[in-house]
Amino acid sequence: MAFAAAKGMTPSQCMESEPKCIENECKENIMSKLDINAASFQLGFEKFLIGCEATEAESNGKWDRETYGEMQDYYASLMVSIILRTISADGWVSNKEVEYLNKLFGFDYNDGELEQVFESCKELIASESFEEEIADSIRLMASFNEKLTQAYKNLLTLVCDIVAKSDGFVTDEEKAEISHIEKLLEQ
Repeated sequence: MAFAAAKGMTPSQCMESEPKCIENECKENIMSKLDINAASFQLGFEKFLIGCEATEAESNGKWDRETYGEMQDYYASLMVSIILRTISADGWVSNKEVEYLNKLFGFDYNDGELEQVFESCKELIASESFEEEIADSIRLMASFNEKLTQAYKNLLTLVCDIVAKSDGFVTDEEKAEISHIEKLLEQ
């Protein structure tokens, strides 16, 4: 409210306009919506990984480590593959998309390195079998823990949105891919 008084506004005017005033006056001191979503994702992702550890431990050997590895690693890797597929849907990956992918997952890729990673897996992540794997992995997780499955779906939708928006715009191809992924998650 002190900011509002300094601007000559009443408290009620402040309630309606202070966020805009703050954004305009102190933009460099305020986290962008994208950064807020990124922080929310990171917190949710940490909780998800912990949930995977607990779910795997409670599965009494039903989680097939021989086939899938550790549950948290399997689903984190699948998520990154889906993000790569989403952000490359328009035919290129921007520096900002690389920056956010690094920030969100603790990677250290430059755009050239990420392009090489994408080139090495683009046929796989564009394949129908990959889409089947996405749907199957969601059903598999749901057989162990429905709450964890919903958290994964929410995180996946959020992170695809964050990385796609990170370069300042979302192309029609990226929008279509995000929509397609959301449909796969609901199967």
